[in-house]
Amino acid sequence: VPAASSEDQDTHRKAQRFARLLVDEVKLYNQAKVAEGRKHKDLYDRLKEAIEKSRSTYQKRYGNTVAASGGYFQHELVRSLAEDDVSIMGANFRH
Repeated sequence: VPAASSEDQDTHRKAQRFARLLVDEVKLYNQAKVAEGRKHKDLYDRLKEAIEKSRSTYQKRYGNTVAASGGYFQHELVRSLAEDDVSIMGANFRH
C-alpha cells in the first residue's frame, strides 16, 4: 500500500482540526444541553440541530477530499462530546 502523499496527509490533518473546531463550538454554545445529554444518554437528540449544521459545514469543506473516508467528524463527536462513550450519544445517533 503506497504511503499517502504529504498533501493528502496535510488534508487529513486539516480535516481532523476542522472537525475538532466544529465540535468544540457545539460544546461551547450548548453547555447545558451537553451536560443534560451526557446525564440522560441522549446527546444526539438534544443537539441534533447543532450537530447536523456542523456536519453539513464539515461535509462542504471535506466531503469530496481524501479526508472524507476518515470519519473525523463522527469520531470527534464521540471523543469530545460523549467522552469516548458512544452510548451517551443515544439511540438515534448513526455511527
